[in-house]
Amino acid sequence: MQKRTKVFLENLKAFNDYRFTSTIIADQGGQGSSKTRSIIQLLILLALTKKRHITVAAYALPHLKAGAMRDMDASLLELGINPITVKNLTESIYYLKESTIEFVGIEGNEARVTGPRRDILYINEANKRIRYEVFELMNSRTAEITFIDFNPAREFWFHEKIVPNFSYQLIKSTFRDNPFLPERERQNILSKKDKKGFENWWKVYGEGELGQLEDAIFTNWRIGEFDNSLPYGYGLDFGSRHPDAMLKCAVDHNKKLIYWKEEIYKNGLSTQELAQIIKSRNVNSSLIVADSAATRTIGDLKLQGLNIIPVVKNKIIDDIKLIRGYEIIVDKDSFNLQRNLNNWIWLDKKGEIPIDIDDDCIDAGRYILTKLISIKPKQKGHRPI
Repeated sequence: MQKRTKVFLENLKAFNDYRFTSTIIADQGGQGSSKTRSIIQLLILLALTKKRHITVAAYALPHLKAGAMRDMDASLLELGINPITVKNLTESIYYLKESTIEFVGIEGNEARVTGPRRDILYINEANKRIRYEVFELMNSRTAEITFIDFNPAREFWFHEKIVPNFSYQLIKSTFRDNPFLPERERQNILSKKDKKGFENWWKVYGEGELGQLEDAIFTNWRIGEFDNSLPYGYGLDFGSRHPDAMLKCAVDHNKKLIYWKEEIYKNGLSTQELAQIIKSRNVNSSLIVADSAATRTIGDLKLQGLNIIPVVKNKIIDDIKLIRGYEIIVDKDSFNLQRNLNNWIWLDKKGEIPIDIDDDCIDAGRYILTKLISIKPKQKGHRPI
């Protein structure tokens, strides 16, 4: 009997629900989360139920032999299939009924992996020495679905190319999702929690969240649920070359918590399109504090019935110091906000000058905080300001 975790079930659900609308299923996970084993188990199931040609690729074949192919052998044994009877060791190909599952290393072998067509593609540890151009060629020759997995140590082409341009499903997992993880490995992971010098390691390999650059301006944040019992409002940063970004925001003054939730992050919107999207977020009469540089756009949005005002801007360093006095709770699905928080760094740390990129969501959050930070709730209740 196979040892299947919730990560397997989430990938199976994503495949069944979205394979005709999404082209990529991405597994982002920490150490020991079972993401590789779970995808391999699913590939075996798909190979046994229908004739398919499946490719499993990584930057090098020895990497696959030490990891994904071991998972393949163990998963087959759990099904009562002796891997020796179905595997061509020379070619690293498994034959399951009418299907084939081939394991290939990409480095020095790009012609083999980018030329042929297949039904399903799985790129193991996609952030390790695999160029986007190679992924693009392989993905474009894949008929059904592409799986990728990665430890989120830092951003790579998934965040830069896939997120803004492809339809995809993102599955996050940690060691807590794997009840079959050996206890020694579990304890080794847990030993890094709250250990000085391992903050970024714990974030990536313990919590499965995107790693943070060394000079990140905000490190005082974590993933959590938005507290809708607090008064809330919205911040809006307009884009031309950058995206329009809108955050929902609430503040718990007693606990010194700021709640941020990404509502809009989109390029190329007209004012009319932006207004429609804002209304679709059930903003109703809630206050929106927007970038004061776009007075005409603010005026047009007011005519659309939105309660929007321009921000009275502070010095950016004053906002940074103020926000650092709180803990920021970030909604788990606020992907671009998380990216901004990880990547917003100092251009000149001594001069306290932040870099002017990767800050669209943060600017939106700063704008609404100019109003919320001085508003102390008198009573609980789901209400906007």
